[in-house]
Amino acid sequence: MILRIVRSVAILLLTAACALTACAAGLISRTDRLPSGIMRWWAKGFIALGGWHVRVEGLGHLPPGGAILAANHQSLVDIPLLIAAIPRQVRFLAKQELGRVPVFGYAMRKAGNLFVDRDDARDALHLVRVAADRMERGQMMVIFPEGTRSRDGELGEFKPGAFYLARKIMCPLVPVVLEGGREALPPGTRFFRPARLAVRVLAPVTGDGGRPLSRDELAAETRKRILSAPSAKGRSSRKGAPV
Repeated sequence: MILRIVRSVAILLLTAACALTACAAGLISRTDRLPSGIMRWWAKGFIALGGWHVRVEGLGHLPPGGAILAANHQSLVDIPLLIAAIPRQVRFLAKQELGRVPVFGYAMRKAGNLFVDRDDARDALHLVRVAADRMERGQMMVIFPEGTRSRDGELGEFKPGAFYLARKIMCPLVPVVLEGGREALPPGTRFFRPARLAVRVLAPVTGDGGRPLSRDELAAETRKRILSAPSAKGRSSRKGAPV
C-alpha cells in the first residue's frame, strides 16, 4: 500500500510539473511542437513511475499519413499510455470538460489537442476543418468513441462523432484496443495499482471491395473488431514490444 501511495504521489507531481512546463512552453512557442514534446516526456514518465509493463502490437497497421485512432476507454491511464506507445505525432479529440481541467487542460490545448462542445454544432464543424488540417500534416487524431470511461469494464455504445469525422474527411480509421487501464486505476480509487498494460493496433476499417462505409457502418465495424480482438496481455514478449 505504501508503494502505491508513493507511486501515485510521484505521478501527481510529475503531471503538475509537466503541465506547468507545457503551459509556459506554449506561451513562448508559436507551434505545438515544444508543448507536445513535453507531454510525450510526461507520458513516458507517467508509465515508468507507475511501474507498469506495456506491450504494443500492430504498429505496422498505422498508415503512413494522418489517421483517426478509435480506442476503447478504461481509465485516466489511457491518455499517457497512447502518447507513450504510438511513435508518431498523436493528438486527442476530447470532450470539452477535459479541456477545462485547471492547468492540465490548458497544457493539453497548447500541445495541439482539440476539445469539442457536443452541444455546439458550429464548434463541431470548426473542429472538422482543424482536424482535417492536422491529419493532412500526418498527425494521428485519437478519439474515444464511447465518449467517457467505462465504469464496468464493458465496451460502451459508440457515439457517432468519430465516424462522422472519418466519413467527412475520408481518412483511414484505425481501431485500437487498450487493456489494463481499469486494473491500473480502478473506478472510485485514488491510488494506482500494479497492472499489465497493452496497446493493440488493428487493421484500418475498410468496406468490401473498397466501398466507402457509412457513418453507422464504420461505427458498427469498429466496435465489432475491438470486441472480437483477442487479448494481447498474456502473450510471449517476442510477439510485442514494451514501451
